[in-house]
Amino acid sequence: MRTELPTSSDETIALLKEYGAVEEGHFLLASGNHSNFYVKKGKLVQHPWELQRMIEQRVEAMRALGRIDVVLSPAMGGVPVGQQVGLALHARTIYAERDAATNALELKRGFEIRAGERLLLVEDVITTGGTLLELTDFIESRGGEVAGVFVVVNRSGKATVGDYPVVSCMEVQFPVYAPDAVPDWLAAIPAVRPGTKRVE
Repeated sequence: MRTELPTSSDETIALLKEYGAVEEGHFLLASGNHSNFYVKKGKLVQHPWELQRMIEQRVEAMRALGRIDVVLSPAMGGVPVGQQVGLALHARTIYAERDAATNALELKRGFEIRAGERLLLVEDVITTGGTLLELTDFIESRGGEVAGVFVVVNRSGKATVGDYPVVSCMEVQFPVYAPDAVPDWLAAIPAVRPGTKRVE
């Protein structure tokens, strides 16, 4: 399987297809928006050796963000990627989980953020980066600092999540539609909600 990072959107799509990681249909994304494409990140993370080779090609860019003490990921999709990024950076690695009652992300399992620590937020795929922004409040409330973001696939079309710089292995933009702007041809296809985050 290919491990050299793509240098264009077309090359990214080709790589994702090689891994079987792009699905077409009608998808309700975690942001609440709709798309006719979905990146099946599990198809990538099931190949840890190949993914590690990709991540290692971006270590220099991650280190350019400054000191990184902790890697923090949202469960579940970000967890395996976070572990591999933590391995590449030799950093302590933790994750946040959703509370079943409130749908809010929180630290469990004895994980903690110490005052003065700089954290790298890690996710598999981002479209709006909303899940990662949920993490920033409790990082700052504990005296931590966000160094930046690492993501395997950046489909946001942006170089930042909020005010934080993004380092990615690959970038691709698929059409995304607001709930009140879904085209008729897409609305005619039953929507599927992939992923685990509850859409409000």
